[in-house]
Amino acid sequence: MIRFSINTLGCKVNLCESDDISKELAGLGFETVSFTGDPDYCIINTCTVTAESDKKARQLIRRIKNKNSRAKIIVTGCFTGNNREFLDGLGIDHIIDNDRKDHIPKLLLELVGGEDSKGLPRNCAPETDCSGKISDREQLTSISHSRPLIKIQDGCEQNCTYCIVPRVRGRYRSTDFLGIISKIGYIEWLGYEEVVLTGIHIGKYGADTGGIRPGEDGAGVYELSQLITEILGRTKIKRIRISSLEINEVTTGLLDVIKNNSIRIASHLHIPLQSGSSRILEAMGRPYDRDYFIQKIKEVRETLPGIAITTDIMVGFPGESNGDFLETVSLVEELYFSKLHVFKYSPRPGTIASNLKEQVDSRQKTKRSEKLRKLGDSLRIDFLNNNLEKKLWVVCENQDNESGIFSGTSSEYIKVYFKSEKDFRKIHGKLIQVISSKKYLDGVWAGEIVNTSGQ
Repeated sequence: MIRFSINTLGCKVNLCESDDISKELAGLGFETVSFTGDPDYCIINTCTVTAESDKKARQLIRRIKNKNSRAKIIVTGCFTGNNREFLDGLGIDHIIDNDRKDHIPKLLLELVGGEDSKGLPRNCAPETDCSGKISDREQLTSISHSRPLIKIQDGCEQNCTYCIVPRVRGRYRSTDFLGIISKIGYIEWLGYEEVVLTGIHIGKYGADTGGIRPGEDGAGVYELSQLITEILGRTKIKRIRISSLEINEVTTGLLDVIKNNSIRIASHLHIPLQSGSSRILEAMGRPYDRDYFIQKIKEVRETLPGIAITTDIMVGFPGESNGDFLETVSLVEELYFSKLHVFKYSPRPGTIASNLKEQVDSRQKTKRSEKLRKLGDSLRIDFLNNNLEKKLWVVCENQDNESGIFSGTSSEYIKVYFKSEKDFRKIHGKLIQVISSKKYLDGVWAGEIVNTSGQ
């Protein structure tokens, strides 16, 4: 059997695309191994969002190539667009542009001398004859997440001054409507009970379709809230989680859909802030100011009491004064986020911000990020404490080999730990109900399972 490895850097979209590649190859009879497991082909799906991302990509590519002198190396992802000279110099066998990574299964078939992929079994439905290939149930191992990622959209046209993503990902492209429904139905049939809707800019779902409403031909939907409504109506998936959304895309219609389907939509939204200073937000090219962000978050909380709201914050953007930073701190304290992702600005060649003169000293960036992280840790503890002695619906994701302790993610994006006599394989990817009792490690302890019947 031909073996392949696939390693992924970067965002949830990359992870989702790697899952699709892996699942399709597994369905065609290829065996998945780690890059240390003597693969015949090593696929590396890269990221280039920051200079640090480029550094990690170079290190991983070198490491995998040095470890696998016999294997063919295939590099894809955003890194390939601006780093051809490096890849050519390293002697990479196949460099696949980011927008052609879905061609990789066909490439491997051609490389091994197999017939063209057309007509071969892939993503077999329950009633499909897989012609001797591995079964759908066995394909569970080719999906790397207990909460499978569903890519609904690609591309970004926001053009923030610090970001290179629009250049490497291109314009908005919404995933085929019926394709999304079909994939969720397939994931549901495999036994998973939560899916995560992801994309580069999912709030722009449908922006490229010209406002076409859904029909029997599956032409598309005109906005994210309508897509979610159709998923709820056309599938029985027990929980949908919405990934990162821009604040100006959290519409009244979307909030109403979440409110009216609170059992099946996770009580969590990730809404990037980046800065609490209107002056810095404008310099970043963000499409909102401080007051708008505050007003919208309060609207979200009024409509969805108790919802978890997590965010991203960048410190040290060029020209950020101590006063600008303190505005960010005060906004975070006011809005009481459940979790912060804090990162330091780093110049990205090819972006407007990299050419700005007022670059912030690295020591100042470190000092500011440490202060915000401490604030974020305090807010997280408060959020966890506020969710003790509550019934939580949790997707079972892992079991520790030594302690036997299970763990998973709640609707509110809380890591939950618990014990059970149940076979992990029987509840992996399933929604189970527990009662939280105390703070534990990076989440909460919940003791025994209360209910496994689903929501």
